[in-house]
Amino acid sequence: MAGLQPLIVPLLLFSTALSVGLIVVARQSREESGVREFTFLMLAAAIWSGGHALQFAAGDLTWMLLWRTVGYVGHNLVPVGFLVFMLTYTGYSEWVTRRTVALLAAEPLFVAVVLTPTNPLHNLIYAEVGVEQVGSLAVLARSFGPWYWVNTTYNYLLVTAGLVLCLRMALGSRQHYRRQGTALLAGAVPAFAANIAWVLGLTPVDYTPLTLGFLGLVWSIALFRYRLLDLVPVARDTVLDNIRDGYMVLDDQFRIVDLNPAARDVLDDPDDALGQPVVEAFPACADLFDRGDSGTEIRDEIVVEDGDSKRYFDAELTTLRDARITGRLLLLRDITGRRSIEQWYRTLTERSTDIVTVTDAEGRISYQSPSAERVLGYDAADLVGTPLVELVHPDDRMAVQERFPDWGSTEEAAVEYRVEAADGTWRWIESRGRNLLDDPTVGGIVVNSREITERKHHEQDLERKNDRLDRFATLVSHDLRNPLTVIDGRLQIAKETGDPEHFAAISSAVERMERLIDDMLTLARQGAVVGDPAAVDPVPIVQDAWAHTGTESATIRLEPLPDTVVADPDRLRELFENLFRNAVEHGGPTVTVAVGSVEGHADAAGTPPGTTGLYVADDGPGLPDDADVFAHGFTTSDGGTGFGLSIVADIVDAHGWSITGTEADELGGARFEISDIETEPGSAATGDAPNPESEPSQSG
Repeated sequence: MAGLQPLIVPLLLFSTALSVGLIVVARQSREESGVREFTFLMLAAAIWSGGHALQFAAGDLTWMLLWRTVGYVGHNLVPVGFLVFMLTYTGYSEWVTRRTVALLAAEPLFVAVVLTPTNPLHNLIYAEVGVEQVGSLAVLARSFGPWYWVNTTYNYLLVTAGLVLCLRMALGSRQHYRRQGTALLAGAVPAFAANIAWVLGLTPVDYTPLTLGFLGLVWSIALFRYRLLDLVPVARDTVLDNIRDGYMVLDDQFRIVDLNPAARDVLDDPDDALGQPVVEAFPACADLFDRGDSGTEIRDEIVVEDGDSKRYFDAELTTLRDARITGRLLLLRDITGRRSIEQWYRTLTERSTDIVTVTDAEGRISYQSPSAERVLGYDAADLVGTPLVELVHPDDRMAVQERFPDWGSTEEAAVEYRVEAADGTWRWIESRGRNLLDDPTVGGIVVNSREITERKHHEQDLERKNDRLDRFATLVSHDLRNPLTVIDGRLQIAKETGDPEHFAAISSAVERMERLIDDMLTLARQGAVVGDPAAVDPVPIVQDAWAHTGTESATIRLEPLPDTVVADPDRLRELFENLFRNAVEHGGPTVTVAVGSVEGHADAAGTPPGTTGLYVADDGPGLPDDADVFAHGFTTSDGGTGFGLSIVADIVDAHGWSITGTEADELGGARFEISDIETEPGSAATGDAPNPESEPSQSG
């Protein structure tokens, strides 16, 4: 040790600087566990080393005693700081309170601050004080007073307690913490041994402050290599390493300090997980920690990507309640199997073409399957809380409300009704309900619905076809039988009398049969169907229809018509032909027919109308009172078929228009008005000039 004497002052200053540097590095950890205690210990070491260096550099007894007194403050606080740090580091931080620290430091501070400066008055610390030369170094020569031994014994007890705690932690911990504990012991034991050697008189100089530099070096390794302050141990005995569920023990800054194999299995890089913030090592749990503070118990589901598949965990974050614990515990329960089964059923429900609805006992929707969006256009979440009956067509609500009590029974019941889709259209739905109110898993009435709109349309088409077949049967059995009877009777009379006038009646009956057959074929082939409507000029269609009416003496008068109307041109021509033929049949061969437009009305904003109307009027006998002239088979003419106006009504319905029959004020006969005809913008009738493409009137 004699070789160190010339270097002892620089080495003590280096030890002081190293302790201060460790304080700066430790404070960068801010409020992490052990930082304050470590700072306190290093500050005491710096005071001891610095005071000792200045004592050796002074050379004068007065200054040497002054710096010795300063260094003695650090000398007495190092044991206190060492024990306090070890209490925190080994998990007994609840014992580290202001009161505890004050009690531990009371005797050392009293000695350093009171007894040492006033020693000449009582000699309790040093019996004699002087200066002696040890080689090239001037040191204080002194003999100890009675209280010095009391103080030294107390300090040794504090240091011994800290070493025991550190040794227990090192022997009872996993490899990472064992390395930490070994580093702490490697730095502390030499300093303790050096002080014992000096107290026992084995060394002429107290090398303890110098060994504090060695302690700083070793603890620097622990600080940077083994992350001393980042990994303050948390008691491991509160959890079991062999449990099936994964767990991670976290410190109060949510960094991983321990984890079991099940938890390691979910991390991408488990070997480097210790000491990392849990949200960096295990990003899937980030939302869990955003939901509450560190003292809150939180539970949530976590999804972890595992290659092309996913793993699901029921995660629970709790505060460890053991007396020695300062951290949190993250438990991970693997529920992938359960979620796979749930996902399988959910996929079946979501991908099904059927709509699954769950209502409460009052019929209010509590769950709506996503298929509602595909079938009806509604977002499933928007329907929750809506009474099911509010979606039903007003005409069908009574049937649904009457059937709903049956859904409340344990037996399934089916009902067909219309539901309004998100686009405002009505869709036919067939629903079956089953009461599962008593089932704790469901707790509601489950309604399985299937769209049957297309099937209902087929049924309606079939009904219309059957109706036409009934009319055809009536036509064949009744209307065609009459002219056949006339033909048969007239032929018998013509054979007997040879009068040629009977042949004229036969010819008339044959013509009537031809008209009946033509009308029957029209209804059978086309029914109430139109092709793709298009914007067409109505004037040529009216003129063409008039030319095919078959009369030479009748007169048509064209009033102003819209430039275009949206219609199937062939069916529109057929409509006019039947109206013209009806006028000739009832008004005679010299009837006058007028065709014009009925003006629409502008809306409240003054926008020109997009729809208009057409009329066909004649100067014939008019319409009979209280008669449905559009009914199949209705006619007031002996030569009429009763199907002309019926065909007109079918064409109007197929276009979505409306038709009414009234008295023609100007001509005095019948007037048929067709409304709700769509026109292109700017095509409304002028109403004040004839159509330039036709004469004001013309004869057949």
